[in-house]
Amino acid sequence: MISNKKILEYSIKNPEIFLDKNYMFVEKHSSLDLYINKTKKIKNILITIKELTLKKYSQKTIEKLYIDLHQEIKKYANYSEFGCFINACDSNIDEVKRDVDLLKEITKLYIKYRDVTEIVPSEWMQALLDKGSSRRKGQIGEGKLIDILTKGGFTFTKNIEEFKKNKLSVAKSTGKFSNKGLKDNFGINIGEKKQDKKIDLIIKIKNNIYFLEAKHMNTGGGGQDKQNVEYIDLIKDKAPKMNYHFVSFLDGLYFNKLFVSHKNSTKMSNQEKDIRLALRKNKNNYFINTLGFKKLFVK
Repeated sequence: MISNKKILEYSIKNPEIFLDKNYMFVEKHSSLDLYINKTKKIKNILITIKELTLKKYSQKTIEKLYIDLHQEIKKYANYSEFGCFINACDSNIDEVKRDVDLLKEITKLYIKYRDVTEIVPSEWMQALLDKGSSRRKGQIGEGKLIDILTKGGFTFTKNIEEFKKNKLSVAKSTGKFSNKGLKDNFGINIGEKKQDKKIDLIIKIKNNIYFLEAKHMNTGGGGQDKQNVEYIDLIKDKAPKMNYHFVSFLDGLYFNKLFVSHKNSTKMSNQEKDIRLALRKNKNNYFINTLGFKKLFVK
């Protein structure tokens, strides 16, 4: 079995690529027309509310429009101009869905401080969807790794019996492979220190079991720094059995930045030291990128 030091050095010598197609959304959003039509409906209601308010129509008539608006924001409204304005009011669309009075107050502010027009350019809507594409990347890393493994002869399974029976198996950390399932079936206590902590994939090669956490990061900063520290924590733990391995998988350009000169970043220098120290202490654990993953599991 290749040592964790060698597999780390192999990963460093084979850095992440700049454009990984697995994380790219270059096609137009499949629901683009639905978002455009929804935005048009919202705009028309807002324009009507504004006009009727200026003409001093009865409050009863305007209340009906608020009810219509409340119905329209339930789906495909988060990328509308009004949906973005809700965020600017230190609120979010889910809160507004639950509170009609809050919706009314924000609508009044929108009419007062924003221009309301009927125009909804498709390229403008697509740009907003592009900006929010990072939210769609959550499960992509897992899918990418499962694809590599299944093409390399592994069997993707959802039950413990099949997982244990096959020489080469991979499973997602759900159901019988959730934190409770891992404790019951493998004696692994994931989430004992942090309740939201979980493994992403469980991989089996003959008698060796690998508990892998996957992260995709292109830049550091903010919440991503927190993510980085959290999954470095995984390889700091010693696996309870010699044939068990904790694996931190990191793809994206941040992996490359971790292992270059850190003259201007004490934070990244400390992260690299933490990784190397954890691997020295725990010989069974691994820290890898995409090509390191292929080297470790499919050769």
